[in-house]
Amino acid sequence: MRRILLVAMVGVLAIVGAPSAGGDEPEMLTLTGTVVYREPSAPPADALLTVTLEDISLADAPAVTLGQAQFQLNGQSAPIPFSLAYPRSAVVPQATYSARARLTQGDRLLFTTTQNNPVDPLRPAPLQLVLEPVAQTAPPPPPAPPDASLTDTYWKLVSVQGAPVMVADQMREPHLVLNGQDGRFAGSGGVNRLMGGYTLTGDALTLSNAASTMMAGPPEAMAQEQAILAVLPLVRGFRITGNDLTLVDDAGAAVLQAVAVALN
Repeated sequence: MRRILLVAMVGVLAIVGAPSAGGDEPEMLTLTGTVVYREPSAPPADALLTVTLEDISLADAPAVTLGQAQFQLNGQSAPIPFSLAYPRSAVVPQATYSARARLTQGDRLLFTTTQNNPVDPLRPAPLQLVLEPVAQTAPPPPPAPPDASLTDTYWKLVSVQGAPVMVADQMREPHLVLNGQDGRFAGSGGVNRLMGGYTLTGDALTLSNAASTMMAGPPEAMAQEQAILAVLPLVRGFRITGNDLTLVDDAGAAVLQAVAVALN
């Protein structure tokens, strides 16, 4: 009987002394540390810092997030402290874990960690995460507007053989319009109406039979109009870039320059 009682007491002591299955370990674990910049930086006040703890065991598969925390900077300078909680039950034995940080402004990535930051998720030690700037890609320039058409466009004359074209008081602005249907051109020299014919082959252009009405005007306006009339027979080609037209002579020198004007 005494031997049975002794064995029973030893069994009770063994049961009392054994640790519980769960022990006193908390279910939630916490990774702490600081985030710094590789180089002195002043990110926007509305930048968002995201710190992530990931399982990176499988190189050919996306990382599995164990925990993530986000912090609005509100102008806070480095070092920036962080605290990230994650469940103990989510830790996979023998898995490889790493922490990373990203700094964003809206959809733009401004800074990110570029090196591996290993973490023992069951015994996390404080980390320092180093942010590197991300090269910002400039938005593509807007597409250039299509070149204006040589014909059926109101071309406001802006220079004649390098001299700027002026618009006299109470006078029309000098311009040309090449009719795309009948091979004729019309316009104004500022005082009188201009008219004539043209021949167009590729980028070769000639203006012929240039004539004008016979009204009188201010001397300066009349002199400018005569200069325009004098260069029209010299035209042998043209160049258009966007809304800009250059009429050139047989040597390729500009004799008239104009800009397309949208008419209401």
